[in-house]
Amino acid sequence: MKRYYFTITYLPKNCDVSLLAGRCIGILHGFMSSREISNIGVCFPKWNDQNIGKQISFVSTDKKQLTNLSQQSYFEMMAHDKLFYLSKILEVPINQSDVMFVRNQSIAKAFVGEKQRRLKRAKKRAEARGEVYTPEYKFEAKDIGHFHSIPVSSKGNGNNFILHIQKIEKAEPMHNHFNNYGFATNQEFQGTVPNLIPF
Repeated sequence: MKRYYFTITYLPKNCDVSLLAGRCIGILHGFMSSREISNIGVCFPKWNDQNIGKQISFVSTDKKQLTNLSQQSYFEMMAHDKLFYLSKILEVPINQSDVMFVRNQSIAKAFVGEKQRRLKRAKKRAEARGEVYTPEYKFEAKDIGHFHSIPVSSKGNGNNFILHIQKIEKAEPMHNHFNNYGFATNQEFQGTVPNLIPF
């Protein structure tokens, strides 16, 4: 099955690559949600130990959907203002190895703010049931592994949140099923993308 992609390169020399990626992912999220599709994945060709790199690619078997995504007004405006360079829609080379970019929600649970949010939500649910909330804390040491964080804003409720993304080298056959942010997850969505070489 043929796959296609286009790449956005962030042109400013000193830019917040995570912030720009978050905005691009927000556009993808709205695009996929409104069309009820799950066949576009995100790839970071310049991913490294320090950051996600100055490029984001969108990959799919559906060339027409990618064309429509590439023509979203935010992308066109940023390209017009010479802040983004948008590549053409290109075909993924046949012998390209695959990787997974996974949104790992369990990483968020390790941060204090997330723990406080979860405790507050649990307390509210207990009180709604007429129960007294008495939290129990058990320390669990976990090896999380390398990840990068990408801030995203929700247009639906106006909340800001963080996507914690891990890159997993994967040589298994391609899957084309992603969450609404274009990522694989630890369980349901197992989409893979080509390990694109930056240009």
